[in-house]
Amino acid sequence: MNLGHHVESYRFWDIVTQWARETLQHEHVIARALAKGVLRDGLRAQSVDSKWTNKGTFELRGLPFVGYVAKDGSLPIFIRSSALQHLRDIVEKAATPDPQVLFEEFVTRQDFLAWLTQARLNPPLFWFQAHERHES
Repeated sequence: MNLGHHVESYRFWDIVTQWARETLQHEHVIARALAKGVLRDGLRAQSVDSKWTNKGTFELRGLPFVGYVAKDGSLPIFIRSSALQHLRDIVEKAATPDPQVLFEEFVTRQDFLAWLTQARLNPPLFWFQAHERHES
């Protein structure tokens, strides 16, 4: 069994690099697909994991955060405004994806699988077992 199958969340750019390697596609192609997923399809990428913050002690460290909902009925995300703007630039202005700007953002396994299912994409093998894949 692949140890990656036990990982509950990956950083956004780690997903990009591993999925690109697995599919033999350029990282920018994967990053654009994930950015579109966040902005339009409801893929939940977050900047802060609430399980690692203590109630009442959350520090913004000078970084503005925003809440964002891709479409009606989707759960909101809590993301750095600079990361959200960069994702918008990737999708709307064809900006080059920058791993440094997206370094802190992460996606949980559950949220990623929900997006993949909705988008009718097979889960990548670096994170999911073969039996979790559906053949199109």
